[in-house]
Formats: sequence, structure tokens, C-alpha cells
Amino acid sequence: MNFNFGSASKSGGGFTLQNAAPPATTTTTAGGADATASKPSGLGLQQKTTTAVTAQSSSTPGFSLTASTTTSSAASLPQSILATSTVVSSVPSGTSTSLNFCQLEESINKWTLELEEQEKVFMNQATEVNAWDHLLIGNGEKIVDLNNAVERMKLEQQQLDNELDFILAQQRELEECLAPLEKELGSNGVADPEREHIYQMAENMDTQLKQMSEDLKEIIEHLNETNRTQDISDPIVQIGRILNAHMNSLQWIDQNTALIATHLEQVSKLHDAHRRENERSFHLTYD
Repeated sequence: MNFNFGSASKSGGGFTLQNAAPPATTTTTAGGADATASKPSGLGLQQKTTTAVTAQSSSTPGFSLTASTTTSSAASLPQSILATSTVVSSVPSGTSTSLNFCQLEESINKWTLELEEQEKVFMNQATEVNAWDHLLIGNGEKIVDLNNAVERMKLEQQQLDNELDFILAQQRELEECLAPLEKELGSNGVADPEREHIYQMAENMDTQLKQMSEDLKEIIEHLNETNRTQDISDPIVQIGRILNAHMNSLQWIDQNTALIATHLEQVSKLHDAHRRENERSFHLTYD
């Protein structure tokens, strides 16, 4: 929309701003005669006309912008006249547009509504950006906490690596100490099967002894329970006591017999040793 502001004329109840563009005038003089002709699309030498057109604004109250066009044409002289004078007044052609107060108010209201809508959109976007900002700040704090935790874990991992290196060094020293022992055990591989066999026999004997001790405990407990319920005046109980006394006597005799046999064996060994020594001394004396 092009607004051309020219001379102001008052019409009706409002002011009109007219387009007053300077006319482009072409003057041709021949033989002392003057003529003015309009040239809408070229030069006219046949007719001489004068036309004046003024577009004024309507009497509508308010401010309006109008385009004023003036065309002046002077008819050409008769064909017998040799001198021709042409004056052309050209005005820029265009679409005349008027803007009154109501249209301006409607435009302002429309722009106000659009501005309010844009303001609402801006506020919504600002709210979203604020929420995103808070979210980013929270995530940043979480990232900082996570970074601190990672740093602590790195320090703990470094300490653990140092401890593992220390344990590895001790393990290597232990392996170095065990290497000669393994070599010695490898050289004594012949006696290992016998040792394993003896060890298995010892385990079997220990298992059997434990089983026998459990059986003896059960038998003794059973006998004690039966003896509690028996009467002392019962002949069977008396016979059992007599048999127990005989058994104890036989066990004592057995133990003493074994002890005497041991002493006799020692005495016989000493006797043999003295006899051999006497024989040796006898042979040394007489030989």
C-alpha cells in the first residue's frame, strides 16, 4: 500500500490528503505558436484537448488518503498550421486506496488480538522454557552428584587395585617359597602311595572306634536304665553283680599278666644282652 501525501483539502466533515505529484511537461515551439497536448501513450499532433480530472475524497468523516490525478490536454492546431506546440502533463498511474477511521480501528483491534495471541504463545513458550530450565538445572545437579560419586568410586578402585597388587606380590612370594617344597615332594613320590594307604587305614580305624564308642555308650546307658528298675534282693541281680566282679577280676588279671609279660620280655632281653657280652669277652680273652 503506497501513501502519497500532497496538498490537504477540506471536504465534508474530514480531511483529505491528495496526491500532488509534479507533472512532467514537454513543450515544443515552432513558428511562435504554443500548444499543450496530453500524452498518455505518445505524442498527439491532430487534436488539442484540455481535460481536468480531480478525484476528491468522500464526505465521510475521518482521515482518508486519496490519489489526485490531473490531465491537461490542448488540442492540436489545424493541419494547415506549420507550428505545433504540445504540452503533456503525466501523472503516475496507480490504484487509489483510502483508509478511514473505522478501518484503522478494525486493523488496530485485529493487530491487538494477534498481539494478545502471540503474547499467550510467548507466555506458554516461556513457561515451557522455564520448566525446561528447572529440569536442566536439576539434571545438572544430578550429573554433578553422579560425577562426585564416580570420582569417589575411582579413588576406592585405586585403593582396591593397590591392595590387590600387594596381595599379588605376597602370593608370588608364597609361590617362590612353595616351589622348592614341591620339588622335594616330587622327588619323594615313591613313599606317597604307602602314606596314603596308611592314612586311609587310620581314618577307617578312627571311624570304627567312634562307632564302637557310640555303641558302648548306648549299651551302658541301657544297662544303667535296666539296673535302676531292678531290685537288689533279686537273685538275678545278685548273680549279675557277681559276674561283674568276676569280669573285673579277670580284667585286672589280664592287665597284670600283660605287664608281667612285658617285664619278662625286658628281662629276657637284658639276659640275652649280658650273655652275648660275656661270650664276646670270653672269646676276646681266650682267643
